[in-house]
Amino acid sequence: MKKICSTLLLLFISLSLSAFDYVYQGVSFKCKVSGRSVTITSFSVKATQVVIPAKVTYKGSEYAVRSVSTFLNGVNYLAETLVLEEGIEDIDKFAFNEFRKLTSVQLPSTIRHIGRNAFRDNPGMTFALVSDIDEQALRKGLELSPTGTLLPESERRPLMARAEAAATPQPAQPQAAAPAKKPAPSPKPAAVSRQKQASPQPAKPVKSATKAPAVDVDTNIPAGISNNADTYCVIIANEKYEDVPEVEYAARDGEVFREYCQKTLGVPEKQIKTFVNASYTDIKRAMNWIETIANVTEGKSKFIFYYAGHGIPSEQDQTAYLIPVDGFPKDLSTCYKLSDMYSRLGRLSAQGVTVLMDACFSGVKRGSDQMLVAARGVAVKAKQEPLSGNLVVFTAASGDETALAYQEKQHGMFTYFLLDKLKQTKGRVTFGELFRSISSQVKKNSILENDKLQTPSVSVSAGMQGKWESLHF
Repeated sequence: MKKICSTLLLLFISLSLSAFDYVYQGVSFKCKVSGRSVTITSFSVKATQVVIPAKVTYKGSEYAVRSVSTFLNGVNYLAETLVLEEGIEDIDKFAFNEFRKLTSVQLPSTIRHIGRNAFRDNPGMTFALVSDIDEQALRKGLELSPTGTLLPESERRPLMARAEAAATPQPAQPQAAAPAKKPAPSPKPAAVSRQKQASPQPAKPVKSATKAPAVDVDTNIPAGISNNADTYCVIIANEKYEDVPEVEYAARDGEVFREYCQKTLGVPEKQIKTFVNASYTDIKRAMNWIETIANVTEGKSKFIFYYAGHGIPSEQDQTAYLIPVDGFPKDLSTCYKLSDMYSRLGRLSAQGVTVLMDACFSGVKRGSDQMLVAARGVAVKAKQEPLSGNLVVFTAASGDETALAYQEKQHGMFTYFLLDKLKQTKGRVTFGELFRSISSQVKKNSILENDKLQTPSVSVSAGMQGKWESLHF
């Protein structure tokens, strides 16, 4: 027993010491040891020129950096240029998602895996690539597994000189009149012999929030409520699924709604968490974040929870589920039970919780009659889930109806008219007025555009009965 306790103590000490800080070219990195390699988990948010090292030293020993997993509300990072040194092999999903100031990225030929949505689809971002990384697929957020085959010199992407300049250590306090030193040239990759290979097939294009042309609600988003400092938002926008059809315009829905939360509803940017193409773990992470904020703000906060994506009911008991992008609808244990979400939101110590659900729970793909599970022949009406606490839930469709897309406006029908009303009123609208407007417009236009009725609904907890209509964001 004594030996076991000693072993456990050593293991605990080892784990607690596995994280450390490392400064490289003036930037502080947080590192995590795993065996004989290291993962970079974050770096200084105020650094504008960042070179991620391929090797670090810890307690006198040198470790290879194999992976980068830096996503932590990327909108807070000020990084403009980013260089990953040769030797780094893995970039985790969402690693540099929402790094909005990032304009140039140099990736090494040693990269063997890039997770989905590793980089935000920013048209102004340019890449310096020396190997067979599919740039278009990278911009679309697809998961990639490059082989590392070097491109001919004539096919190398631009920016190499700029990337080399970014990789050159900068003076701690540069003088305005001091001439810039010419950066030392990076060693050219060793020549490799290879047989002529077939060109890789381009990834199948998908609808994207940034690729589709802007429509009326996407432009001239008005400034509205000047300060909504006590409101926190979670936005989940699931478009590209692994095992079921995509949800048209869901990513666009989430990204534009985020802009309205910030500009029109006055929610501080750092108080908005956005998950595009969220996995099961991402949904749990979102719920945990909400609960943590509610606890530390001691009941003084309000919450907005927005979801665009697929939902599905159990055929056995009609229980409704959200489908994560890695969910498998034939196995509902891989999906997130809606009643669990409502229960957790209902237990929050909060002034109010508003849920905006651009999804249906009939088991039908948005805007079609296509079933999410091939064996299912008809839509199923999900049962009504009980609500508690201070909860108001707006849902895009009722019963076994389908949440439809508004093709002309390239948004979900429900989300388009939500955004439209927020734009008209600059966010100064009561929930009663908001619901009446959305309901009227969605019902009318779902018939005109899709020849199929969609009826939005609102459900409230007992604590909100009689007063929800006068509430506002």
